[in-house]
Amino acid sequence: MNDTNLNRKIDEMKEEILDGIRRSVQIDSVAGEPEENAPYGSGPKKALDFALELGKSMGFRVGNVDNHAGYIEYGEGEEMVAVLGHMDVVPTGDDWKYPPFGGEIHDGMMYGRGVVDDKGPTIGAIYALKAIRDLNLPLDRRIRVIFGTNEERGSSCIQYYVEKGEEQPVMGITPDAEYPLIFFEKGMISVIGGCKNPEQGEIKVLEFQGGTVSNIVPLHCRLVLEGEHEIPDTKGVTVRHENGNTVIVSDGVSAHGSTPELGVNGIIILLDAVKDLKIGGDYQKVFDFLRTKIGRETNGESLGICYQDEETGETTVNLGVIEADAEKLYFNLDIRYPKNGDKDEIYQNVDRALQEAGLLLLDFGHTDMLYVPQDSELVQKLMKVYREGTGEADAKPKAIGGGTYAKMFKNMVAFGPVFPGDPDIVHQPNEAMEVEKLMKSIKLVAAAMAEMARK
Repeated sequence: MNDTNLNRKIDEMKEEILDGIRRSVQIDSVAGEPEENAPYGSGPKKALDFALELGKSMGFRVGNVDNHAGYIEYGEGEEMVAVLGHMDVVPTGDDWKYPPFGGEIHDGMMYGRGVVDDKGPTIGAIYALKAIRDLNLPLDRRIRVIFGTNEERGSSCIQYYVEKGEEQPVMGITPDAEYPLIFFEKGMISVIGGCKNPEQGEIKVLEFQGGTVSNIVPLHCRLVLEGEHEIPDTKGVTVRHENGNTVIVSDGVSAHGSTPELGVNGIIILLDAVKDLKIGGDYQKVFDFLRTKIGRETNGESLGICYQDEETGETTVNLGVIEADAEKLYFNLDIRYPKNGDKDEIYQNVDRALQEAGLLLLDFGHTDMLYVPQDSELVQKLMKVYREGTGEADAKPKAIGGGTYAKMFKNMVAFGPVFPGDPDIVHQPNEAMEVEKLMKSIKLVAAAMAEMARK
């Protein structure tokens, strides 16, 4: 394979590629209400149709999987390799400098929702396949660009693709994260613990709420107690008396749930501030459990679930949400574990700790880890492409605590489009990417497609 010829061909197609990405970004593909032949709403369906028509106009074989997902394909051979992208986007929010569905270029940057996540890379992959086809590069495997339409809402699009019996790739990439590549994604567990119909104790709890979602270190927590109580001065906690009650509010430091050690948990700050109060009842059980079994540690040691692995890191535990009313008192733990972790052991140890505290394990959800060995054919091929394409001879693959679209297929890893050191603007206002880096990423994906398709 001659990367020079492939890069030159993509450079020749630059304006065509940018126009295709622009037209895709101009489609508002935020999830909507299901409609006939549009399971995720009219926006994702329009974006899917656009990608299919683009592939068809280039002469590729196309497939529509009941409007959940689609694909274009080129080449011959018994085996197929794939690029997996998605055409749906998150809502735009406010404070955009340029139209979020414009795809406009200003000062060398293309702006728009989906430019990075994930229309730019996905549409770019279709043009990359055209470049491979036009150059008639020798391939031993077919290449398929698969595009889902529900990644931002749970990826049921590709679950549907698999359940329908559509062909799965022997190896693949998703340009939906960062370079050089991500060979490991921790296993993820969601635990909901607590109790139903909580009994009050010596001090009545009128209100207790903290956090918004399980995978974010909670910034704030609020506790309202009946009666006026003295609370020691605590950093990050404010106390006031209102109408004969005590209102305690905490301010922590937010961080992503995969890196809770970078934040300061607002719930824990508040619980530490009231540790000397004898609240009693089920609330006391929850308070004591969270202070002693979670507290300020973030690796699950007190729960007996701290796994440590030199290659893939250690367990992280984030207390993300706590909610209380007359019918329930519950909290949510986001647990992520490395390669040597054991989900069954985690379940048993967490359940045992809750039972010992007089609490219940109300729900337990699990997402498998992704692990593609660093000496595998896929990782070796992709690291060769990246190192040669960037000149970064010492670049190494990454292990992360988060999850990517790559988990939808076996033997797939995240590969781009964000380069090391670039700001994380995914899901943010003014989502944008430097045009030259966007083109550089498309060249790397093109080289990766050609490399994966060679035996």
